[in-house]
Amino acid sequence: MRPYKRLAFYLLLAAGILPACNARAQFDFEESHGPRPGLTIGGRAAYYRPRGADNGNLVEGAQARYHLTRRWALEGSVDLRQDIFGATKVDIVPVQLSVIIYLMPHGYTIAPYILAGGGWYYTHVEAPASSSAVRFGPHAGGGVEFLLSKTWSIDGSYRYLWAEDIHSQDLQHPLGRNLSDKGFLLTAALNYCF
Repeated sequence: MRPYKRLAFYLLLAAGILPACNARAQFDFEESHGPRPGLTIGGRAAYYRPRGADNGNLVEGAQARYHLTRRWALEGSVDLRQDIFGATKVDIVPVQLSVIIYLMPHGYTIAPYILAGGGWYYTHVEAPASSSAVRFGPHAGGGVEFLLSKTWSIDGSYRYLWAEDIHSQDLQHPLGRNLSDKGFLLTAALNYCF
């Protein structure tokens, strides 16, 4: 991710947090009654680290949750990711769908949850022989949502991804090789509740 894109993402995230803090002060710490049915959308920062990698990378994305009840929600998310394996550059756009189950009873401002789902990973490999593919993989994990007010919340999650391997062909590997794309994803998001 280029530094100016990262800076723009953090500025947008800060622009969303400041109104939330101001709204909380205006409503004199209005009491939230836990997740409620309806739609929430938000921007998020994510850290992805493939299994066996020396380090991971920070990516940006967005998520939308539709709360069916106070306990059940559906989440759709998309991130923009780029990995480099030696001379091979891989651009990945994961689109994930998850089912979320909130664990605390109604009435708390802190709402831990578990999640499970699947993702489709649009993958473009840039090597001497460039290729594109759509891969699939399930994921599972958990997180916690903190309700700042009736309209704003922040959340963080951990999920482990079992994505299909990435196939790459280059001069060092003319017959091709498979690069593992299994690993963990940490997210932090600011959400607006409709």
